[in-house]
Amino acid sequence: MRLTRKQKLNMNPTVAAMRQGLMNYKRRMEVPMWHRDHLRHAITVLEDMTDELKRIDGSNSLRDVDKCIYAQGVIVSANKRFAAARPHDPRSRGAERLVYDPHLIDTNGHDELRAREDLKEPRQRPDVRSET
Repeated sequence: MRLTRKQKLNMNPTVAAMRQGLMNYKRRMEVPMWHRDHLRHAITVLEDMTDELKRIDGSNSLRDVDKCIYAQGVIVSANKRFAAARPHDPRSRGAERLVYDPHLIDTNGHDELRAREDLKEPRQRPDVRSET
């Protein structure tokens, strides 16, 4: 679609960046959290991400649209770091194994997690205190 001269003059930098594919309305992150190592990894990645976002927000040399573009880049790089987190997801992408027990549950990958030795913990019972 070709823009007229008047439309080009009325376009703001944010719309121009979106039209050029430099930024989107929103970014999403997938954070794996089924292993205890993921918790430590998530803490470091999120701390690094917030420090970088604060640095970008405090910059006086960037336009607002550039701040948004760089912030989206920080979120994308954090998402890539989460995708590289080990141990990896045992499920294949897009596969589902749906079971009704007692409600709809996706049980794909549960067998692989049951077989892992590092996820086995002793059963814990709650402390029962007598009320006297």
